[in-house]
Amino acid sequence: MSLRPTTLRGRLTLWYTGVLTALLALLGIASFMLLTHGLLSTVDDSLNSLAHAIADSVQRPTSPTPDIEASLQSLLGPELAERFFQLLDPYGQLDPRLSPPKRSRLPLSAAARRNAERGQPTIETITLPSGSKQNFRLLTLPVIRNGATANIVQVGMSLETVDSARSSFVFILFGLSPVVLAGGALGGWFLARRALSPVDAIVEAARKIEAEQLSKRIPVLSQDAELGRLTAVLNDMLERIETSFATVRRFSADAAHELRTPLTILKGEIEVALRSSLPSEAAQQTLQSCLEEVDRMHSLVEDLLLMARIDSNALSLTPRPVNLGQIMEDVAPALLELASRAGNTCKIYEAPSLWVEGFESLLFRAVFNLAENAIKYTPANGLIEVTLRRSNGSAIWEVKDTGPGITSEAQERLFERFYRSDPSREGTGTGLGLAVVRSIIQLHHGRIELSSAVGKGSRFRVILPLIPAPDAPIRED
Repeated sequence: MSLRPTTLRGRLTLWYTGVLTALLALLGIASFMLLTHGLLSTVDDSLNSLAHAIADSVQRPTSPTPDIEASLQSLLGPELAERFFQLLDPYGQLDPRLSPPKRSRLPLSAAARRNAERGQPTIETITLPSGSKQNFRLLTLPVIRNGATANIVQVGMSLETVDSARSSFVFILFGLSPVVLAGGALGGWFLARRALSPVDAIVEAARKIEAEQLSKRIPVLSQDAELGRLTAVLNDMLERIETSFATVRRFSADAAHELRTPLTILKGEIEVALRSSLPSEAAQQTLQSCLEEVDRMHSLVEDLLLMARIDSNALSLTPRPVNLGQIMEDVAPALLELASRAGNTCKIYEAPSLWVEGFESLLFRAVFNLAENAIKYTPANGLIEVTLRRSNGSAIWEVKDTGPGITSEAQERLFERFYRSDPSREGTGTGLGLAVVRSIIQLHHGRIELSSAVGKGSRFRVILPLIPAPDAPIRED
């Protein structure tokens, strides 16, 4: 299972948090090193001051021993003075002028002794020879008299305070880092969300643009150069797509228009040939089959031409108030005849007068196509019901059948052009009936819904916005 975020916002937050973690680690390491250097520098300065003060006392002509011991004991305390101070002769032995120590001697390394012989001080971090794990800082300073090393002063200081300060710093650093990282991650998420909000708005605006609304453009929601260029590119792409769609629609309309004339002529000539002579039975069957195919092609051309005109908003008709109840009365005889031929029962219930703004002939065709489709795909002895009612300011037109039902996969594509849910019935239609219905309903600012289950029939529901009834009934010429 991948833990990688799936959204750009999540990836930006992850990258930001990763960079912040690396920067905090670098800052912590640098701060720890600077803190250690500063604390050790402070200790070294204190050791240098104390060692030079002792060296100055040792170089006095009078006996310095009581003064040195008294000064160290008053400054460090008796115990620390014994543990962290030593006065050696040039050979590295304890100076006999001091009282013998009660504790173990401070170590004198070979490097520190060589440096003392050359007159150079040495500073080291070592562990007490008594076996204690405590570290301390040791300064070995030669006392020069007459150009030669007369004594060696060793002064030490415990690093317990330094170690404690560093431990506290590390504890605070590790304690605060998760809080800082969590706050940084939340801040990164907020900044990424705010920075990408114009992109979300562009995506939402582009999502609302459908094939029937390609004239719309994405508004420029941000003045940023990058997002402005993105919006411009998307709008240019939409313009090119709109041009391509318009070209295809013009081609479909022109092709359908050009095909109408030769098909009409061909149909007329076949009908004349059937009536003007007595051809053989085989020839007559051939001509009759040709006539049926011409009728089918003519229906296909008419459907293509209608859809092309609807898509390009090139209908020559003017919208008028239409009584849906009257359409139900007009379509009833044809549907009853079709159902009777198919061996089915078609019930068309009494419909109220419901008015919509639109085109009577197209609405007639929409309800006829829906009911015809239900009759065509319902086995014999089936039932088809057509109803019209009012609901919440809309007209609800329903066509219900007891047919075999439609699979969920087929429902997703049922309103596509030239799609047939039953390939075995390839020759029974053009595959444009439901596509034409959807185009007509969308032209009237309505929507069509389908509910179906295999073996339980189908229900097509058309929802159209109503208008107030006109004073005088109007029928389309």
